[in-house]
Amino acid sequence: MRTARLAIGDAFQGERCWAKPHVLLCLLAVAGITVAASNVTHNFLEELKPQTGPRYWGVAELSSATQQVLVLSGQVLIRIQELSASFHALATKKWDDMLNNYSAFMIASVFTFFIHEAAYFLAYVPWLVLDLIPQMRKYKLQPMKVNTGSVHWSCFKSIVYNHVCVQFPMMIVFHAVATTGVFTMETPLPSFKSLLWQVPVFYVIEDFYFYWIHRFLHWKRIYKYVHKVHHEYKAPFGLAAEYAHPIETIFLGIGSVLGPFIFARHLLTLWIWLVFRIFETVEDHSGYDIPWNPTNFIPFWGGAIHHDYHHKTFEGPYSSVFTFWDWVFGTDKSFRLNQQKLNEGESIQFYPMCIRANDPDYYTDYSKKSR
Repeated sequence: MRTARLAIGDAFQGERCWAKPHVLLCLLAVAGITVAASNVTHNFLEELKPQTGPRYWGVAELSSATQQVLVLSGQVLIRIQELSASFHALATKKWDDMLNNYSAFMIASVFTFFIHEAAYFLAYVPWLVLDLIPQMRKYKLQPMKVNTGSVHWSCFKSIVYNHVCVQFPMMIVFHAVATTGVFTMETPLPSFKSLLWQVPVFYVIEDFYFYWIHRFLHWKRIYKYVHKVHHEYKAPFGLAAEYAHPIETIFLGIGSVLGPFIFARHLLTLWIWLVFRIFETVEDHSGYDIPWNPTNFIPFWGGAIHHDYHHKTFEGPYSSVFTFWDWVFGTDKSFRLNQQKLNEGESIQFYPMCIRANDPDYYTDYSKKSR
């Protein structure tokens, strides 16, 4: 209380401050805006009131308004269902055309490869653009580590080699497995409603699998033979997301199909999940923590801030997507202490559901303290 009184006293000390013209103008402007806002609010509320009957809304009026909202919500839901049905019918027609014009081998292997390539490099484009904008440097998690054009080019060549010589053969093997009845390409296609719950479940399954494989790959006896390749980039960037040893690529690739294998077994579901998974892993390696990134609003989402710390320190956290596995198994203690330090000694509230500070200047402070 004493501090508050002193602050108020300092703010209002001396009468001469009230005599300054700009102060008076500001006070008059604030008063005018307040009056105008009051009038606008009053008029708006008057329009909302019933034209006849009591002056204020009663139970009948509120009930009527609630019914109108429910009716409108129902109409919107019906419209969404109609659009979903129309889109599903169109997708089914295009899918049948594809089945009639291309072989199962072409669809399951070659098409899957092209979808993977398109998703991977398109997912990297936004982060590449940020690298070219100096003003975005303040959002880099390791702002002093600049990945040059030669580094990107070297990584690109290795990625293309890995995709063509390792992942494409894996997709050929996938075709051989899928045609045995493990996966199907036939119609009907999976519904939109099924995808709404399946994709989140796939993330949880893949993340649990990834956590243990990743943690095993950090075992000192084998680390230098396999996983060390991926850690060549201590300050990762999106293109390096799949920069890895072939053995690691194979084992982690198995985890990517576990969810669809258990719950879906349709090729289209696998394709859609593949795109989501690729965008997530590229973001994790982007090296940026953007405040307005939509994934920041997903509970327990680790993001780049979670995985970048792992690349920087070569220790936990080990999860790829979420924060809770590391929290459950106790491999995020160093990360939490680091976040607490960046948050001026205060622990992050609602951890592990949220891993960022509440301070709006946190990102700027983070960049400064990382320099």
